[in-house]
Amino acid sequence: MKRTFHRHMIWVIVGRALTALALIVVLAPHAASQDKRAKVRISNAGFTITALPLLAAKDWNVFSANGLDVELIVMSPSIAAAALAQGDIDYVAGVGPASVAATLTGLPSRAIWFSSDRISYWLLAPPQYKTLESLKGKKIALSGGAGGTNHVA
Repeated sequence: MKRTFHRHMIWVIVGRALTALALIVVLAPHAASQDKRAKVRISNAGFTITALPLLAAKDWNVFSANGLDVELIVMSPSIAAAALAQGDIDYVAGVGPASVAATLTGLPSRAIWFSSDRISYWLLAPPQYKTLESLKGKKIALSGGAGGTNHVA
């Protein structure tokens, strides 16, 4: 009876060891793939409508599905070029006066451009203002102090 009990215990231990080994083999590639995701830091002037593709891609896990661990950072374009040159960020989302000026002064960079058939800015006004001409000489407010939303106005 002792021998049967010992054999049973040996099979239980072997079975548990094989189960643990199987779990390690099955789960190890998943854990390793989590470590292999490249960390990417992207600056954007603000989380406005122009940042919607980046925000959607992050929220819908498009970056993660492609092996990227993306951090989106709100940063003024005037300091984004310096952060890019120092290696603090990897990409600047958007091409504007600050990024063009940085490139012209020697910062090695490339731009990926996309366009739309509609402008992504709009003007809201009280009902008494029917045309842009009726706003002439009036004070207007801008949404945000950093980035592309204010240099259009």
